[in-house]
Amino acid sequence: MAIRIATGGISQETNTFQWEPTSLSDFQKGSSKIDRGEEILALDGTGTIYGGIVGEAKKQGVELIPTTFGRAVPGGRVSKEAFETMCDEIVEGIRAAMQEPGGIDGVLLGIHGAMALEHNDDGEGPLLTAIREVVGPELPIVAPLDLHTNLSEEMMEECDAFVGYKHYPHIDTAETGARAMQILIDTINGEIKPQMAYVKVPLIAPNQSMVTTWQSPLKKAIDRAVEMEQEDDVVAATVLGGFPFSDVPYTTVSTILVTNDNPEKAKAYAEELAQMCWDLRADFEIIPTPIPDAIAEAMAGEPGSTYVLADISDSGASGTAGDGTAALKGLLEADARSASVAQIMDREAVEACIEAGVGATVTLTVGGKHDDFHGDPVDVTGMVRLIHEGSFEMGGVMGAGTRSSRGRTVVLEINGPGGIELQLTDLRGHPNDLNFFRAFGIEPTERRILVLKSAAHFRAAFEPIATKVIEIDAPGISTPKLTSLDYKNLRRPVYPLETDFDFTPEAILT
Repeated sequence: MAIRIATGGISQETNTFQWEPTSLSDFQKGSSKIDRGEEILALDGTGTIYGGIVGEAKKQGVELIPTTFGRAVPGGRVSKEAFETMCDEIVEGIRAAMQEPGGIDGVLLGIHGAMALEHNDDGEGPLLTAIREVVGPELPIVAPLDLHTNLSEEMMEECDAFVGYKHYPHIDTAETGARAMQILIDTINGEIKPQMAYVKVPLIAPNQSMVTTWQSPLKKAIDRAVEMEQEDDVVAATVLGGFPFSDVPYTTVSTILVTNDNPEKAKAYAEELAQMCWDLRADFEIIPTPIPDAIAEAMAGEPGSTYVLADISDSGASGTAGDGTAALKGLLEADARSASVAQIMDREAVEACIEAGVGATVTLTVGGKHDDFHGDPVDVTGMVRLIHEGSFEMGGVMGAGTRSSRGRTVVLEINGPGGIELQLTDLRGHPNDLNFFRAFGIEPTERRILVLKSAAHFRAAFEPIATKVIEIDAPGISTPKLTSLDYKNLRRPVYPLETDFDFTPEAILT
């Protein structure tokens, strides 16, 4: 009889500085989605964790039993209703599968790792516990983890093995999903006996210091983890940068080692990776460029240049409002030409443009309406050039084979043709694909300035076309200036909020 593996999960990255909770309806609009049953299996071949999970299951002749998989774009804490609805569906699906002939041999869980709930600072731990209570202590549970996981003790206690992404931008999601499936199958077949050890490093780090397209401090530790995985008894070596915009007790850089029944090596290697991160702690600082300087440099560039100005403090992929105005204000003040902005979330402005119609000239107050952290509203006058329903096919590595949506989208042409193209949207997004422009009639390679509200995921698609990437110094709740954030719940001391303390890694075995 074929191996039977149940699967499902909840995936969301929580920015606790975002006041608006992530509701059940938020899991079902825009680029978010709840897949049930066969819909999960239909993700085979996509650039997602389930693209790898389903593909590997087929390759290995495993019967995959899908339950529910909910994924939402990063945002505020997940509501109790949303979590309990999806958690109950997953648990009941697993329970039903256990009662079928043959039962189940294991669980492959699709999670992110940095989800926080309205009623709990941890999201993944309670989900794992609920599943463990159903399947019992012996049935193996394995899960892939996002590189930005905030690792909780409950997560480690309830799971048999974790394997994390090694790339940021996350171009290895499918690969990591497939690897998690391989580990689970090997465990079920008795070929490995997973032994995990982990260390939580008292360090929070800006997202940009985790990017792996350059030799960032986190990448140096990840490179060592890759070397460790070449050893026969090392199943998975993971370095997690954490998600610094989640003000919960679990937010830190972490390391996890999974070996084949070698607890001493798991402990030693987890400590080695943790020590590397701690020794490099001062290198994690990021200093963004003032907006006027970035715009001036771009405008002075050679003809045919394309400068990417990354609005890293208002990154939709980090759960921000997506309506920051600092970059737009800078472009207007500089009378910038050949500039395109993706995007500002402003439902009122979108509605006004739709009411006016394509070709109409409108005067609007845009952005800066969601909170007080992303700049003041800005007055603009422009022509409505395009009205679009907002969805499009992803064309790059990340999310390949899937569709993205920011809801209704308007392109407003400011200062005439060749001036500033402003995308106004119903929903926030994170432009990590060239089709965030091309789908709306804008060829990014033909623009001098591209403003992207993205922390780092944009690099996979935009670095190859960019003359230069400049991370700009704008306000927002995904700022790399972590000492400016009003943290209340982190475990202290933690670097860089405190700097004068010692740390010696001591791994915990599970």
